[in-house]
Amino acid sequence: MSIISTALLSLILLSLLFSTVVCLSCYECEYPNNPITCVKLTKKCAAGERCLYSTSIAKIGSKVAVLKMKRCAAASMCDVTEKRNIQGLIFRYTTHCCDTNMCNAAVPLDAPYWTKTLLSLVGMALTILLASA
Repeated sequence: MSIISTALLSLILLSLLFSTVVCLSCYECEYPNNPITCVKLTKKCAAGERCLYSTSIAKIGSKVAVLKMKRCAAASMCDVTEKRNIQGLIFRYTTHCCDTNMCNAAVPLDAPYWTKTLLSLVGMALTILLASA
């Protein structure tokens, strides 16, 4: 191995040893109506996570419940759109992710939705069903 190759390899190994992982900071909250309160809550994400914004909609008959969420998320949770129909209860969710600090502050025009919100919506839907009974 030449001196240049050895020096280059040493520099690469040293940079790997001393490199630090830069983690994003994202807004984190859930809200049914008021996105203003979300601006105050932030979280440092784990390495490899992205900032996520999601919107979920549950609809039964003329009753609609909307849940919006901002948080850190694994890349596998990003850019997901799905619709489910469970005994007349319609769930829609979509997610959108971004890769810069606090980038999930603004609401995208094409509001995305997120898979894990489905559990929250089931609870809200059951409340709606019980209230209308």
